[in-house]
Amino acid sequence: MITDILFLKDKSILLVEDDPHTRTYMEEILVMLFSKVILASDGEMAYKLYKEELPDIILTDIKMPKVDGLNLIKQIRINDYGIPIILLTSFIEQQLVSNAMNLSIDGYLVKPIDLKKLLYTLCTAMQRSNSRGGLIPLGKDIFYNIASKELYHNDIVIDLGSKERILLLLLIKNRHKTVTKEEIGKLLWPFDSTSDSAIKGMIVRLRKKLHTDCILSVRGIGYRFNTMMAKK
Repeated sequence: MITDILFLKDKSILLVEDDPHTRTYMEEILVMLFSKVILASDGEMAYKLYKEELPDIILTDIKMPKVDGLNLIKQIRINDYGIPIILLTSFIEQQLVSNAMNLSIDGYLVKPIDLKKLLYTLCTAMQRSNSRGGLIPLGKDIFYNIASKELYHNDIVIDLGSKERILLLLLIKNRHKTVTKEEIGKLLWPFDSTSDSAIKGMIVRLRKKLHTDCILSVRGIGYRFNTMMAKK
């Protein structure tokens, strides 16, 4: 179990819980296990954070305001069957859990949460996710694997430099908006001044490795993904 717990240390988790006391209690546990804990108090906020942050795993309550847990999972599963999702539930919600099984959940935990069961369920779900992966299409035959943080072209891993990998992840996390040159410069060269030509050179190299025109230039501002290209 110790090895399994260490396996979680470089992962991120989205916790969705409307009860502030339960959310605080769970957060205190999860920050000791994961590199990043993302918090949401309802399903609507959770879906927005899921798209922005690309967490490695989701832990969500069922009954919540705005968008409940089941509808949140339905939204996510339209395009993503890779990310593991675990439900937080009470004894009286067992019928809802049965309905959720059809949405490919990776387990459920009954409140109050038992620590050993929490650790076991999280580790088991993450191990399954590593074998199946969560793939984001970036173009024809081009996929980014959320679990392994790897880029594939025709099922072959594309070798990326460290800055190329950071830039790609930045663009993917912000694929629904434009990333400014200033944001790119601060992330890639945090302690040095950055020229537009250096950023452009990095974009050119990344475009060549992507084999598509999925990175668009936004004149005078920065760069963004061509989401229409990713749908082809």
